[in-house]
Amino acid sequence: MTSVRTILGGGRGTYVLMLAIAVAVTLTKGIAEIVFPPYLAGYGYSLSAIGLLTSLIGGLQLLSRVPSGVSYKPERAKRQYAAAFVIFGISTIGLGFASGQLIAVAVLSAVHGFAFGALSTFSLAIAIEVSGGKRVGAAMAWFTATNSTGYAIGYYFGGLGADTIGIPTTLVLAGLVPFVAAAAVFGLPALVTEHVVERGKGIRGLFAATRGLDSRVWLALVIVLFLNTLQDSLDTFFPVFAPTIGITLTVVGALRAIRSGAGLFIRFGVAVLLTAVDYRRTTLVAIVAAAIAAAAIPISTSFVVLAGLFIILGLTRGILRATSAASIAELRGEGKDIGLASGVYSAGLDLGAIIGPTAGGAVASVIGIGPMFQVVALAGLVVWLAVALSTPQTREVAGLAKRHTIGPRTTAGGDDRG
Repeated sequence: MTSVRTILGGGRGTYVLMLAIAVAVTLTKGIAEIVFPPYLAGYGYSLSAIGLLTSLIGGLQLLSRVPSGVSYKPERAKRQYAAAFVIFGISTIGLGFASGQLIAVAVLSAVHGFAFGALSTFSLAIAIEVSGGKRVGAAMAWFTATNSTGYAIGYYFGGLGADTIGIPTTLVLAGLVPFVAAAAVFGLPALVTEHVVERGKGIRGLFAATRGLDSRVWLALVIVLFLNTLQDSLDTFFPVFAPTIGITLTVVGALRAIRSGAGLFIRFGVAVLLTAVDYRRTTLVAIVAAAIAAAAIPISTSFVVLAGLFIILGLTRGILRATSAASIAELRGEGKDIGLASGVYSAGLDLGAIIGPTAGGAVASVIGIGPMFQVVALAGLVVWLAVALSTPQTREVAGLAKRHTIGPRTTAGGDDRG
């Protein structure tokens, strides 16, 4: 497998430290996601209240994305990152001591969501800075693989901790991890950039900066919006749809496990792929394949066929998370606003998680669940294509321009061909 050393050369030690720090973000989040609903249920919260408080976390994540991106500056990024880790840790530990008190839980949940949104935005921006804009496809493949690994570890230890030492204690221990990460942040070298980004001040400056974003940022946002809308609508409604066509929930669980396994495999394997193949052409193939696979799900009840489709969905999600992040990373060498771009891009993940179940449910109530999967897949592909064709830059990064497919081009900061 292609190593971080091969990708980044002499900067590998710093990037490995960055990846290790990034694991702490998703590891802690994974633990919290697993134990939060049963934590609330244990204190007698109703299902609607559990849903509302969980949505509060997601809503604050979304709200934090752009402000965090706007506040990001390389020269103060380490302090911002460490501070966000400390707040994230305090909010997680606080839930362990809150004893289910409504006001405390609501406030801590809001802080937890906002801090996670800021952390994940800073993580991407700092990973781009640390990589120096070198071999962006492979570098972002390692970054997204690290994030997934953190979630996987967190999910396991969250469940294990809840069953062995109790949920409050598990939350307290999970909240200590961000403090370790905050200390490790200061082991990163000083982050500097050759380009000074002027965003203006206040709300007017924020709107002006957002309007002036590179079109490639909006294309990357559309990709992750498509991915999460597709996945969350599928995860929400396929367990409802499957029994109506003779598929058991055991099979549904197996299919999701197969998809997750394929996604985890490719998140590491794509680092090899993107050192040889231009990520732009890979994006084109992957997004078309994802749409076709999702649209084909209602067509067959065969486990073999469905397993193949779910494998494609897992593989293409892993590939597209890496290639969309790579298109953001590539902007660094052009002096673009990486902080704001990271915030806007990350917001697409939250929006997709909200739109998927709500829009999917609305469409399914009119035309049925099976056709809904096809409509969501087609609509996502059409929106992506419309944005991809909008400018010469988006056509190139979407793989729709005439260019080579082997040996990624040299970017400011390094030769992608290795």
